[in-house]
Amino acid sequence: MALTNAICTNCGKTVEVDKNKDAWVCPHCSTPFIVSKAVNKYKTKHKEINKKVKAVKKQSSDFEVQDGVLTAYKGNSEDVTIPGEVHKIANHVFENNTTLKHITFHDKIEEIGGYAFRGCTALEEIQFPESIKTIDIWAFRGCSSLKSVILPPHLYAISDALFADCTELASVELSEPIGEIGAFAFSGCKKLAEIEITKYVSQIGKYAFSGCEKLEKINIPEGVSYIQECTFANCTSLSVVGIPRTIKTIGASAFQNCTSLRNIEIPVGVISVDGFSGCTGLRAIEIPAGTTSIGDFSGCENLESIRIPASVKKISGGFTNCPNLLNISWPNLSENASNFPAYYETVIASRKTAGKCMYCGGDFKLITKVCKVCGKKKDY
Repeated sequence: MALTNAICTNCGKTVEVDKNKDAWVCPHCSTPFIVSKAVNKYKTKHKEINKKVKAVKKQSSDFEVQDGVLTAYKGNSEDVTIPGEVHKIANHVFENNTTLKHITFHDKIEEIGGYAFRGCTALEEIQFPESIKTIDIWAFRGCSSLKSVILPPHLYAISDALFADCTELASVELSEPIGEIGAFAFSGCKKLAEIEITKYVSQIGKYAFSGCEKLEKINIPEGVSYIQECTFANCTSLSVVGIPRTIKTIGASAFQNCTSLRNIEIPVGVISVDGFSGCTGLRAIEIPAGTTSIGDFSGCENLESIRIPASVKKISGGFTNCPNLLNISWPNLSENASNFPAYYETVIASRKTAGKCMYCGGDFKLITKVCKVCGKKKDY
């Protein structure tokens, strides 16, 4: 098989094809295409890039290049083509350049340094070459005009705060080999409505998608074991969450203020459940058998019922400002009723008024004052 690069004529993604075949099916969009046309499209695109690269004078006065590393840019052009001898863009090179709108990379660049394009508020488009293997922290943070991104196919990690505060970013396509999404990676991307987390991702950092106000659906892949602090906090449109069986811990404030979340299915195997405070759309929740720790559910104003297994002995957080939570199924409720203010103030108070057992509502024996149902002694 004689493989060569081509561009799918339907979705525009780069694919490998057998150049001896007449037709091929795109692995990304499943659309058949004519091989010769797709190959020519790839060649045409790269000819245009090579022309731009050749047009840039080697060691132009606008660029400072040392041993193949672009260390500084002194120009003020809206359209910039990286010189052909550059294989790495150093840290901070274009940081806070508010003039730059378009950047052309050639296919020899392998690394983009930290903060390299941070604060480039006019940058509208990025087309990453396949050669890029590393993009360091904060590289595109605050690029507030950037609308879509397709990450290069050989990128294995999304670094911390890589696209944080890209407020116009609506579309992101992750490359399949990515195994890690760093802390704050897409935090504050207010228009990001959809993202598919690829199957090899095993770690998602804290605050990774916090404040993605348009994000409606997320499926966490098998292999992730920990939903970290504030990972999806303030994703106010998030209504569908897929949690895999590999998850062991849902961290503090992981889904805080996800007000559109109506239902959440927590799989068996999760040991610690936290992070749902302010989820005003939740009406019922079931904590799976085997869970031993529950955290903060405060501010779940419409939560009406909760089922907690006997494996949970105490609650580390609480259910304050949950005025409708009166239906609680938990074998250890009697010792922990004070963690549920609405229940305690409503149900317990009414039992006391009626002279019933405050723990189960049963009647007391006349002489011993011991509950006929649960065996606890009257203590009020």
